[in-house]
Amino acid sequence: MESGKLYIKEQENGKTEVIFEPVNNTVWLTKSQIATLLGCYTTTITNHVRAIFKSGVLRENEVSYCYHYTNGNSVDMYNFEMIMALTFRVHSRNSEIFRSWLIKRICSKQSLVMKQLTDERKISLN
Repeated sequence: MESGKLYIKEQENGKTEVIFEPVNNTVWLTKSQIATLLGCYTTTITNHVRAIFKSGVLRENEVSYCYHYTNGNSVDMYNFEMIMALTFRVHSRNSEIFRSWLIKRICSKQSLVMKQLTDERKISLN
């Protein structure tokens, strides 16, 4: 299964960059991979995932699935929606970097939508 790529890369000049290469508009990561991404322990991710499901903010069957390996082992995978939710619960340098990246992406897309709506309104007024 293709799960996409999502990681934080430290550049030579000291700046950080978020690498986001989705497959079918999302990425799927294990708890261990999310912990590495956000710079925290896997148990922290496990506790937050449990709390998110318990609160009803996200539904387990919509944001996770169990990947079964041919050797009989399995691992739970979580999609980008869960990763975003976890980013706002975890307090670490990496989660701050990731939150900042998310907010910039959302704001830039919102600016594009607002510009498009404004342009459409100008056209309809003429």
